[in-house]
Amino acid sequence: SGESGAGKTESTKLLLQHIMNLCKGNSQLEQQILQVNPLLEAFGNAQTVMNDNSSRFGKYIQLRFQRNTVQGAKLSEYLLEKSRVVRQDTGERNFHIFYYMFAGLSAEQKDMYGLLDPSLYRYISGRFGTQEVAEHWKHKYQEVCNALDMVGFQEQEQVDMQAILAGVLSLGNVTFEPEESNGSLKVSEASKGWLKAAAVKVDVLSQPVSCALLPCKAQSVSCCCSLCADARDSIAKVAYGRVFGWIVCKINELLAENVDPDVELREIGILDIFGFENFAVNRFEQLCINLANEQLQHFFNHHIFQLEQAAYKEEGLPWETITFNNNEPILNLLLAKPLGLLSLLDEQSAFPQATDKTFVDKLNSSFKGNLHFQPARGRVLGFSIIHYAGKVQYAARGFLEKNRDTVPASIRGLFINSVTPLLSVLFTGKVRKRFLLQDIAHVAVLWLDGLLIFLCPCQHSLMVLMERMYSANPHFVRCIKPNSQKEPGVLDNQVVLLQLRYNGLLETIRIRRDGFSWRPSFEEFAER
Repeated sequence: SGESGAGKTESTKLLLQHIMNLCKGNSQLEQQILQVNPLLEAFGNAQTVMNDNSSRFGKYIQLRFQRNTVQGAKLSEYLLEKSRVVRQDTGERNFHIFYYMFAGLSAEQKDMYGLLDPSLYRYISGRFGTQEVAEHWKHKYQEVCNALDMVGFQEQEQVDMQAILAGVLSLGNVTFEPEESNGSLKVSEASKGWLKAAAVKVDVLSQPVSCALLPCKAQSVSCCCSLCADARDSIAKVAYGRVFGWIVCKINELLAENVDPDVELREIGILDIFGFENFAVNRFEQLCINLANEQLQHFFNHHIFQLEQAAYKEEGLPWETITFNNNEPILNLLLAKPLGLLSLLDEQSAFPQATDKTFVDKLNSSFKGNLHFQPARGRVLGFSIIHYAGKVQYAARGFLEKNRDTVPASIRGLFINSVTPLLSVLFTGKVRKRFLLQDIAHVAVLWLDGLLIFLCPCQHSLMVLMERMYSANPHFVRCIKPNSQKEPGVLDNQVVLLQLRYNGLLETIRIRRDGFSWRPSFEEFAER
């Protein structure tokens, strides 16, 4: 764990390499486990203002051993930041794979996929890069192609996948205008070429965008255009999310252990999760990310302070209690039922007439006087939360729409009946459904209450992850960011000290120094 840009993903790769080396990792499986990283990073990582290769999803890697040899592995992913597909803030980019495709595809391949100059596409904000950067991306594209071959993707599957990505980019340029005869909406004349480019590659898109999106009677034209744009973006996000989930499933098929089911395997799990974020503008996605980090901090406190000191008291040892910054009140603010922030968000999302403003008004009235919540000043539509790592101001616009994250049923049906084989597979339920933010709320509330109930059958949910973590013997790797400028070899003392303080590492050092860090069994002690 650690801030965004602190080195979690790189540390994970080094740790994997180290484990494989200890296993004398020469087998094909062990090499494959190391080689899937370029694929995951291409589709799941992006440049942010804090990190040029930021993980925009969480991953949990399970390595399964028999007699100190890796027999199999499994990857679980959750909370992919799909909104990045359709919008990025200043200084940020879309997922790497889009840029790799533009740099790595030949002119003939681009023509086949209907790709034009990258500066024309709204979903990548017209930003591409220097020639030097393009050469780097071209090399990365080749790495991705090699990884796809190694994992076992068929040639047609790779073609279909890139066709879907190209279609997503073209779809982003589709705009809407009123029909003169009856006042309904239609695809604008200027963007019909983009719709055709998207429909050629993703044939289901032409119908829903032009006629099946949303009823717009008795609403203004601008409002209807906005609703249609939202539905267009929803199609793009869900298509990308399904492609990502499908890639993870294919990787797991490759890495699955081939042993007798009755043989008991031992396991090492590595969690590489997105770091705490505080940008100039923080949205729904940052709330999800920071909530996950709050839960991990609570898990850390539980093991390092609560269990440790409880063991000393149980043994009757003379011990002066070490206090720590308990973030349970913040988790209660976010997760309590029925008046926690997420419960109120779900409640408002269920009302068709509710807006982001009514949601914020509800928060302001419900959390008046709460030390960890601050209303926004003036007419700003937002609120602030005092997290364990500091104060974060959230812009509330889009919270309800992102929490609903709905795609019209008619569109799902068109996807299923697509003539593009991969699209049909992605929407027939063979790839797991996305993990909902609401599931996080249920998970955390149940853990805070000391209960373990499976609310979600999805085995990749955060609940299953937390169950594994609480039942295992955890080791914590705290990654510390040396400076805020992404510069090598520069150690900013104040930046480092702030992280040591809010992570509770100063108290951790004290409990390690004053406590009993070595715990031999009686047998080991007697033998010595």
